[in-house]
Amino acid sequence: MTTTPAEAPKPVRRRSSTRTALIAAAEAIFDETGSTSVSVEAITRRAGYTRGAFYSNFRSVDEVFFAVYEQQAELVFELLSDMLGDARSSDEPTLDDIVRGVVEGLPPEEKWYAIRSVLITRARHDEEVRMLLTAHTDHFHDTLQPLLVECLSRIGLHPVIDPALFTRAVVAAHVGAVSQSVLHADTQRVRVAAVEGCILGLTRGSASA
Repeated sequence: MTTTPAEAPKPVRRRSSTRTALIAAAEAIFDETGSTSVSVEAITRRAGYTRGAFYSNFRSVDEVFFAVYEQQAELVFELLSDMLGDARSSDEPTLDDIVRGVVEGLPPEEKWYAIRSVLITRARHDEEVRMLLTAHTDHFHDTLQPLLVECLSRIGLHPVIDPALFTRAVVAAHVGAVSQSVLHADTQRVRVAAVEGCILGLTRGSASA
C-alpha cells in the first residue's frame, strides 16, 4: 500500500506582513490627504485586507497612525543617534559638532512633524490619544537625554535645569524652528540658531573647558 505524500502546507501571510501593509496604506493616505480622519475601510481597501485583518493588528485608526508616526520617529532617532554618536566619539568635540548633530539628526521630516501635529490636536480632545502620544514622547526624550547630556559634558557644558526638561527644551527649540520653514528661506540657519541658543542659555560652563 503506497502512501500519498502529505500535501504541502499552503503559504500563510504572516501577521507582521499584514501589519506592515496596513501601516503603509495609512501612510499613503496621509501623504495624499494630510489627515488622520479616515475610515478603517479606506485603509483596508488600500492595503487589500479585510476589517478582520485590521482589528487583528490594531484597535483603532488612531493606533495605526501612531504606528506610522513611530516608524518615522524611529528613523529620526537612528539618524540622531548616529550624528550625536559621531560628536561623542570625536577626540575633541566642539559645540558646533553637537549643534550640528542635533540639527542634522532631527531633520525637518515633514511627515513626522505633520502627523505629530495632527495627533497633538486630537490629543486635546481625546484622552486615549493624549496618553499614547505622551508615552511615546516621554520615551523619545528619555532615550535622547543621556546621549545629549554626555556629549555636552565632554565640552564642559552642563544643564542648569533638570536634564529631562533641558532635553525637551532643545527638541522644542528645533521643532519651533522647523515650523518656520514655510516662512523663512534659510531654515537651516534658523534651526542652528535656535538649538545653539537654547543649549547656551540653559547650560553652565565653557565650551572651551
